[in-house]
Amino acid sequence: MNRHTLLLVLCLVPGLAPAQSQEGMGLDLTEETTPKSEESPTPPPAEEAAPAATASKPAEEEAPPPEAFLPLTDITQEDRVKSVQRKVYRKKGRFELTPLISISVNDPFYSKVGASLRGAYYLADTLAISARGTLFQVVPSDDVRLAKDAYFAKIYNSVPEWSAMGDVEWSPLYGKVAFLNSILHFDGYLLAGAGVVKTETSSLPGRGLNPAADLGLGMRFVAKDFVAVNVALINTTYVDQPLGSANGAIQNMMTLNAGISLFLPFRSTGRDSE
Repeated sequence: MNRHTLLLVLCLVPGLAPAQSQEGMGLDLTEETTPKSEESPTPPPAEEAAPAATASKPAEEEAPPPEAFLPLTDITQEDRVKSVQRKVYRKKGRFELTPLISISVNDPFYSKVGASLRGAYYLADTLAISARGTLFQVVPSDDVRLAKDAYFAKIYNSVPEWSAMGDVEWSPLYGKVAFLNSILHFDGYLLAGAGVVKTETSSLPGRGLNPAADLGLGMRFVAKDFVAVNVALINTTYVDQPLGSANGAIQNMMTLNAGISLFLPFRSTGRDSE
């Protein structure tokens, strides 16, 4: 090898070494400059996905049971509470027999004490026709003696002996009241009618029975299906000419009546439970 050939080889060797190193570096740079959009997304770690799965469990545990969404038709009759109780007894088609004690409340001089027997038949639960017969006893008060002795007054009073009245009764009110840790059912009624009253002057010549009219109100407190306490305030109006008087006058006899009502038959048809 001559001198010129050796120099040529030495000049080429340094050029080969940088070329190889640049080729290796070029491969590394290509990998680092790969676009991010071409990189495949990495799935999240298993530890991060686990809490999401466990977080949904409490929501499932707090969900109401299926029974909470049952329709109302599945509720039994025993579970229902009635806001308004029905009537304890029925009166339609039944008879009512009532013995009564009566006393007048509007005469300061002569009290009329009586005993009555009343019978009624109910055409409807709130409508009845009744008949009442009463025997009276007139009892003078101490004011009569005082008026006669101290003031020499003359009192002309009507003396009823008995009366017979026929009435129509209407019961528009029904309710209940608490009494001694129990519930009493009651119904209020109005009555109006007509009849006759016999007084001590009815037997005199030219006299007779005195026409009369009834107007009153009352209340029944029901103890059983067939028993009730009956209280009534009744005003009986009639025209009478008292003994010793030359003129007739309108008499108003207002009586407070109390008694026990018995219903026949003893058990009402179609009775609703309490």
